[in-house]
Amino acid sequence: MSNLHDLSQLLFTPGSAPLLIVLGLFLLAGLFIFFERVLFYRRAQVDTLELLRGLTNLLRNHRVKEAITNCDVRSGPVGEIFRTAIEHWQDGETGIRYAIEEMAQILLQRLQAGLKLLAMLANCASVLGLLGTLIGLVNTFMTISGNEFAGAKELSQSISSYLVCTVVGLLVALICQLFHGILSCMLDRQLHEMSKGAAEITFFLTHNPPPEGKD
Repeated sequence: MSNLHDLSQLLFTPGSAPLLIVLGLFLLAGLFIFFERVLFYRRAQVDTLELLRGLTNLLRNHRVKEAITNCDVRSGPVGEIFRTAIEHWQDGETGIRYAIEEMAQILLQRLQAGLKLLAMLANCASVLGLLGTLIGLVNTFMTISGNEFAGAKELSQSISSYLVCTVVGLLVALICQLFHGILSCMLDRQLHEMSKGAAEITFFLTHNPPPEGKD
């Protein structure tokens, strides 16, 4: 119980409390970004080869509208790449590749949303924690010079309360960096599927003539 009491005194001292509140908000923001992105990436997952097989069967029979509708049902980035390629089938290989590159840039911005903010939170958390400690130490030593400390116990408590800022800041930064690493791996898998899907659909469309008329 005494350890918990000492910890609460460190966390809720007037000097360190405002910074710790800010760091807590950083952590909540990091958690929100992480879980939102995980759900987004999971919803975007699709079996690229299975979707491609279904589309190629439809396209060989010139059922273009049905193929596009099938892409719309798949809300992931791979489906959007397929849809874009099919819609530019008449434009030839150059037109297909250019359209896919443009769509890929748009999708990349969606997929990367939140990752830069998460990295910024990690960097700011560590710097803010260290800054809080340094400011606290400066104030403490200025107080010492004014002979306002009764003894070593008060001095150690004051310094410890500000050192907590660095500890919490580094923990928040570590958690945010871990989240960023996990999301980056999930992003890489999405980009790999997009690249594979773009190559496969481009190869099929450029080696098969587009339909002359409508479905």
